[in-house]
Amino acid sequence: MEVISIKRLMLPFLLVALSTTSSFLIKAQDGGEPVLDVSGNAVRTGVNYFILPAGRGNGGGLHVASIRNRTNPLVVSQNADESALGSSLQFSPVDPKENTVRLSTDMNVKFTSMVISDSSTVWRINTELIPQRYLVTVGGVEGNPGRETLGNWFKIDKYEDAYKLVYCPGVCNICRPFCGDIGVLVENGKRVLFV
Repeated sequence: MEVISIKRLMLPFLLVALSTTSSFLIKAQDGGEPVLDVSGNAVRTGVNYFILPAGRGNGGGLHVASIRNRTNPLVVSQNADESALGSSLQFSPVDPKENTVRLSTDMNVKFTSMVISDSSTVWRINTELIPQRYLVTVGGVEGNPGRETLGNWFKIDKYEDAYKLVYCPGVCNICRPFCGDIGVLVENGKRVLFV
């Protein structure tokens, strides 16, 4: 029997542009305002970013990992080493004409610094790996908002002086999805993102 250590951690984070070397918090704006990176610039589509936890001692950036001896799907996980930036990623707002990522707006998240055979690098919610746990994995679909892609949409909200990732899709008017903050679940020593 596998023991799962349930250590739920809130994951307030900073958005770091690839060219940014500083690591200070930027005060989050009110709803509908642009999400800002650590340099105070609006987060844009088509630009690579790293997601890092706010504060020291909270681990490093995000990447993918396998759990329970399965390579499909791969889970989104956090590096335990706080000096590790993780893998770069991009955001795609639900409105394809929008080039700025805004607070509390549906978006896809995808890793851009890797290629995974037989899978996309778009994030999605998965309940197959650990029943009754909503893990964040890769293998989602970019765009195409609606009932079929409900698990592929995330939001960025304010959390104190930083941001948090949220799963609460609004891309389907007739759907009633569950909502929750993205946190960290420790699964066999790996820090896995889940709702």
